[in-house]
Amino acid sequence: MVADQARAGPGVAGPEPTGEECHPGKPASLRIRLLIVSIVALSLLSACQQRGLQIPMDHEFNIEGKLAIRAAKASHSARFRWTQTGEDYRIELWGPLGQGRTILEGDGRKLTVRDGGGKVLESGPVYAVMRKQLGWYLPLEALPQWVQGGPIEQIPVFGPMVDGQGRMVAFDQLGWRLGFTYRNDQSKTPARIRAIRDNYQVLLVLTPPARGDREQSREAPEAG
Repeated sequence: MVADQARAGPGVAGPEPTGEECHPGKPASLRIRLLIVSIVALSLLSACQQRGLQIPMDHEFNIEGKLAIRAAKASHSARFRWTQTGEDYRIELWGPLGQGRTILEGDGRKLTVRDGGGKVLESGPVYAVMRKQLGWYLPLEALPQWVQGGPIEQIPVFGPMVDGQGRMVAFDQLGWRLGFTYRNDQSKTPARIRAIRDNYQVLLVLTPPARGDREQSREAPEAG
């Protein structure tokens, strides 16, 4: 526009550029249609991601299930019973026939590990205590949201994927890639959660459902 005015002389407005001059060889009507399609596609993608991220969370729940962890040099499996009240949690872990019962208690920031008799084995930062006492680690501050099929709030989320029912089926958070499987189209919370980070893989098989799914509970398959 400034160049046109300069060529036209002082005080004389030059010709307005047309769409054909800006994009020669492409009809204006086609460009408009492409623009509309792009705007609609971006709007649908944004709405889909927002719908998936806006998942109501319970701050109190009781769940049971199985846990399987595979690392480069070792693997672990256990049954668990988890009680969440606000930020406080109590997780019981045990092996076959109830052997090796371990109790985790904390609030996502500090963790206390007890043996089956209640004796304190370790207490302190979550990561350090879990690595020392259990030999593996999970982000306990995020698990209350993850087991309900959504990301922890106010933490960046990448690569979210949502199914036709508006449920999360995958996303990246805290360096973990999460994948969710649901029992059926009516289930609101996942039955299986797979978390992968580097060579570290964790599988949670939940039974009964994590948050009020009105369906008949059944024994979960072996984690594997």
